Amino acid sequence: MDPELKPTRPLARWRRPALIAALTLAVLTPVVYSTVELVRFERADARRTTFVYASGQSLTPGVHVQRIALAATLIRLGYGETRSTPKAPGQFRRAGGAWEIFLRGAEGGGRDSRLVRLQVDDDRITQVTDGGQEIADVVLEGEVLASAMDRPGEDHRPVRLEEAPRVLIDAVLAAEDHRFFEHGGLDLRALARAAWANLRAGRVKEGGSTITQQLVKIRLLSPQRTLGRKLREAWLAALVESRYSKERILEAYLNEVYLGQRGPIAIRGVGAATRAYFGKEVHQLTPAEAALLAAMFRGPNSYSPAVDPSRARDRRNAILARMRDLGTLAPRDYDRARREPVRVRSLVAPGQSAPYFVDHVRQELEQRFGSDASGVRGARIVTTLDLNLQRFAEGAVARGLDRLETSTPRLRRRDPARRLQAVMIVVEPETGEIRALVGGRDYLSSQFNRGTLARRQPGSAFKPFVYLAALRAGEGVPSFTAATRVDDLPLTLQVGGRPWSPRNYEDRYEGTVTVRQALERSLNAATVRIAQAVGLANVVKTARTLGLHGQLAPVPAMALGAFEVTPLDLALAYLPLANGGIRLPAAIGVRAVHYRDEEVKPISGEPPVPVISAAEAWLVTSLLKGVVTSGTGGAARASGLPDVIAGKTGTTNDGRDAWFVGYTPRLLALVWVGYDGGDVHGLSGAQAALPIWIDFMKSALDAYPQPDFAVPSGIVLTEIDATNGKRAGWSCPVVVRESFLVGTEPPMCDEHRGVVDHVVNGWNRLTDWFRRPAPEPAAPPEKFGNR
Repeated sequence: MDPELKPTRPLARWRRPALIAALTLAVLTPVVYSTVELVRFERADARRTTFVYASGQSLTPGVHVQRIALAATLIRLGYGETRSTPKAPGQFRRAGGAWEIFLRGAEGGGRDSRLVRLQVDDDRITQVTDGGQEIADVVLEGEVLASAMDRPGEDHRPVRLEEAPRVLIDAVLAAEDHRFFEHGGLDLRALARAAWANLRAGRVKEGGSTITQQLVKIRLLSPQRTLGRKLREAWLAALVESRYSKERILEAYLNEVYLGQRGPIAIRGVGAATRAYFGKEVHQLTPAEAALLAAMFRGPNSYSPAVDPSRARDRRNAILARMRDLGTLAPRDYDRARREPVRVRSLVAPGQSAPYFVDHVRQELEQRFGSDASGVRGARIVTTLDLNLQRFAEGAVARGLDRLETSTPRLRRRDPARRLQAVMIVVEPETGEIRALVGGRDYLSSQFNRGTLARRQPGSAFKPFVYLAALRAGEGVPSFTAATRVDDLPLTLQVGGRPWSPRNYEDRYEGTVTVRQALERSLNAATVRIAQAVGLANVVKTARTLGLHGQLAPVPAMALGAFEVTPLDLALAYLPLANGGIRLPAAIGVRAVHYRDEEVKPISGEPPVPVISAAEAWLVTSLLKGVVTSGTGGAARASGLPDVIAGKTGTTNDGRDAWFVGYTPRLLALVWVGYDGGDVHGLSGAQAALPIWIDFMKSALDAYPQPDFAVPSGIVLTEIDATNGKRAGWSCPVVVRESFLVGTEPPMCDEHRGVVDHVVNGWNRLTDWFRRPAPEPAAPPEKFGNR
């Protein structure tokens, strides 16, 4: 054998396994690639089809149907108004002093659908009946807010395919893929037609991509135009078509297509675009509007009516003509739609409802339910948001900031990043549910949620915790009552070896005041004296007991709110004062997560805990009601709000933060006003935050009337001498009614004892003597036997 041929024998043995490995790799690579990409597609599909809902509108006696815009709510939900008695789910009628609503039932799916009747007097519900039987209330379906996959800074309002009108589907198919229900993901006819058109034009004029290919590109691929990407797109489109129904693919496409910009915010899907461009719901689209929307699918920045109305109209008319040719639009409807002018709203406000709240819900979902809670296809996330309260809050913040900048021009700044900001948080005291959340003045300019993330000094809004510590002081600590006298005079303390002096607002001091007056007037010097007497460590302990987090150091300035806290944490700490002493583990935005017929349980957390007595909570609330009636929050009472409100202004000494926290038994609302950079605005809480709060609360209480706080056991109401804080006698010159914890009532006044008091006291002693029971007769002596 030729020696030169000997090395080839081991080489031949090596080639066969290598060839097998190469063939195996060639077979497995597309299989693995396809599997991975389908998993990615399924994960995106699951998150996009997990819808986030607002809380359903509750209809109960006392609710004002005009203030909650009941008719508009029903129309947004897809209800149709009828002239006769509603005969099917999804219909309603207004007849005289009544509303008849045929509810769709659970989840809008027809289960438990029924006809209910609202008796209305002067636009306020007086009675709710179901089948002639009076019931406490009914709750409408919740409106869709977003999907779980929405990204911060994205305007997206998903819709179900059944919610999309036929005219919109026909317009999209005519514009993008009229053979969608005939092909298997690739339309060879369209590809050949596009290739011929491009060849004749000498450039890329048509794409030939099907709706499935476009969806694959949106979800899985980069926008680069290369042959390799186009081949992957075709392969994956065929796989998707083999796995998913046409209806599911079309619904996903309608919800994920990019339809323009609103400043830095991307408008995603037909639901958000319908609101953004036309200010209506998707089921209300006309043929002309549907065609105009479909025109933007090819190039939203080229065919947007907000950018180029003339070009958008030409593209719209071309689609209308295509619909007519395909037989999906009658010639008469075509002529009418073609004559309609192109009208769109100015893209200035986000179309998505409560964008800051939705961002917060995404974070809460992962914290309370785990990262997989929003990744199950078809899950329903029910939030706590009340859309009417949200509307009231957003309006109050916008009007309030504009009013401040108009009345005080030095506050106005041209740079959007440096403008005056505001926060409003609305929470239900009993449950801790967030009912409304505004995290800034303009979501388009800044998606930073100041309500949950910004750390600011609470200033005087912290003082209620100081007074609670004083009123519930334990053994070895000086006891205070609402009537206790305290000095409000200049004070200097040694802190860290240096002198420190608290200053009152505008350097005004009141001399000697009661504890109630010190809180009503937000007197710094008196508050620091009380905190020193009670013990700064006790104040810190009380604040933490109510759930207030932050760097609470036992230094005198802490009593005046010289530390940082988020607005949401401050609102949470106020809740025990409003709900009778119960500390809630968190303020929540997610009420429930439903998958099919099951409810997904949250990751276990802390239960609600009673931390103060109902009497202690009511006593501090009584003092805070005084803030509203005769103190720094007096503008609320002057505005005509009912006498059921307690609250506290907050102002930092350097004029950087302005607050108002106010509540009723069923509603707590917090407002903060300031600059992101901490610049001084020089406004008090009464000047900056309180007017916004009043604006909101007037609308809220008009829509949802509130009861007053019930006096719990453990409270004594008695008349006292206003000049010395003791229980009043007949001769006391100034008498006021005050509240005390049982056992802390002051002694009788002995400074104003006149003749009348001596006569009354003598008479009381005489009647007490007559009321004493007669002594029992002595028992006869026992007799013992004779000795």
